[in-house]
Amino acid sequence: MSEPGAPQREDSANGFRLDVLIAVCALLISSLAAAASWWQSRIVATQLSSQVWPYVSISQTIGPKALEVDVSNDGVGPAIMRSVVLTVDGKPHATFVEAMHSLLPAGPPAHGSFSSIGIGSVIKVGGSVTLLRVENLPFIRALLPQSNRIDLRLCYCSILGDCWSRGMRGDTEPVRTRACPVDGSSHYLGYGRSL
Repeated sequence: MSEPGAPQREDSANGFRLDVLIAVCALLISSLAAAASWWQSRIVATQLSSQVWPYVSISQTIGPKALEVDVSNDGVGPAIMRSVVLTVDGKPHATFVEAMHSLLPAGPPAHGSFSSIGIGSVIKVGGSVTLLRVENLPFIRALLPQSNRIDLRLCYCSILGDCWSRGMRGDTEPVRTRACPVDGSSHYLGYGRSL
């Protein structure tokens, strides 16, 4: 028996509490709304990244009078170059001339033009850079049997910071990477003293 004037307590151990049910439902609905919002923002981010996705290709053209290596952006967004490394037997060379002296120490002279892609430079959508064009048939004939020892590796990013790596040898598609290595000492400069 309760004392007069004391508030009455309801025993809810066996009873139904409406306020707990409302709180659980509100928590469930807010969790679903947060999950839906997260999912929607993820879809929007994916759609945005696909609208600015660069796709860099490396093409080699060998003709009767010239050898050419081009880098082009075939994607739908600009490609920001972060790293371009030219290697011979896995060892980086800063210039094409340096690489050719390593590859063909007593080879015939090469005549042509050399370009570079600086760190942070941009290849626009549909744009292309000719890294080298060599115009000397004896040099090309001497180089071709050794060409499997040469690789050119690129690392580039979209304007949203998504990055990919691609090599001239072995890579059929660009490979997504967390970030591009930025090592200025091994970056390809394109030019050098004449062969």
